[in-house]
Amino acid sequence: MQPSSTQIHQPQTSEPVPLHDTFLRVRGKRFHYLWLRDNCLSPECHHASSFQKIYDISDHPVPPRPHAAWIDDDKLVIDWQEEPPHRSSFPLTWLLSQTYDGDNHTHTLRTPNSQLEGKKTLWNQAQLKAQGFEKLDFQACSLPTLIEQLDVLGCVCLRNVPWPALDPFVRSIGPVYELLDLGRYSTVQAAANNHDLSYEGNALPPHTDLTYIPAPPVVQLLYCVENQATGGETVLVDGFRVVQDFCADHPDLFQILATSDVQFRQFFEQVGYFTSHKTPIIKLDKAGDITQLYFSHKNFGLHLAFEKLEQFYQAYIMFSQYLKNPAYQYWFRLNPDDCLLLQNFRILHGRSAFDPSSGPRHLKVAYLEWAYFTGRRDFPVLRPFYQVESPIN
Repeated sequence: MQPSSTQIHQPQTSEPVPLHDTFLRVRGKRFHYLWLRDNCLSPECHHASSFQKIYDISDHPVPPRPHAAWIDDDKLVIDWQEEPPHRSSFPLTWLLSQTYDGDNHTHTLRTPNSQLEGKKTLWNQAQLKAQGFEKLDFQACSLPTLIEQLDVLGCVCLRNVPWPALDPFVRSIGPVYELLDLGRYSTVQAAANNHDLSYEGNALPPHTDLTYIPAPPVVQLLYCVENQATGGETVLVDGFRVVQDFCADHPDLFQILATSDVQFRQFFEQVGYFTSHKTPIIKLDKAGDITQLYFSHKNFGLHLAFEKLEQFYQAYIMFSQYLKNPAYQYWFRLNPDDCLLLQNFRILHGRSAFDPSSGPRHLKVAYLEWAYFTGRRDFPVLRPFYQVESPIN
């Protein structure tokens, strides 16, 4: 097939890109023709607003081949051997953010999202105090600022949040993750004939919520309605920091917690449900990095082989002692109209004991999927990468 005379118009000042059998190379990175054609950014190939694919490479059994490729005005331009003629144009910033030609040929996909990662600051008590964990004013705090602190520290506390303003604020991020009898917002306060330890005045050691269901990563909201009781201070622990130190000090015990399934369970007496979830306490990705921490002693159960049980308890007890170490615990008090947001998959929370007879301690609790926060965070940053090119005249 001969190229269309109206299609190939390579500017004289452009930089030609050599063509190999199945790929080309841009700034030292290889891209297959298959991948480039499949990911063409033109409006004929992608829907303009959703960026959903229109072009289906499986409809074309002959592998794509370019007539020519060049770099012009910080874009890779490719004219394809197709009828009708087709041209692809890739901004180099977008293309290089998508490279899968990694070091040592690992082919680890890097997306534009990688620009937004790696900001985490793992902290202990002294480091969080030094950083200054200040309560942010609700009216003055923008959503990007809130999400950035959640990204970095795993938690943020807002003050002066009127109760009527809370739900519109939550809805501006995403829908609430509802749970059985708890509804959208559950109430945590001391009550007679309760069905959960959190509804008493006892201390709650650092834990994560929802360990007993296969929930997605969520952000937990704890909104303080009243807090006049003696005691009842809130404690936060950066679970990822504790895991990091625990792994460095006890790598063998760390491996036990990262590879042994345990069962977390919960009875919902009022609605007649029993829920359980098997998972390692420390959940890792394929690269061995921690992605989620499940820890709740009040929901913890164990079903391991006889030969493994003693070793597991050694690891579990040691890790529990790390979490209870005051060096990792940041204590503060929630006041009325404060709203604490925390990454439930990273930050453990708890409280000191309080005396219900000394005054009310009343919290409202809700959960939102972390994906809605990252979706809000990523959209304005990533949208320019996916602006489709104008059709070729």
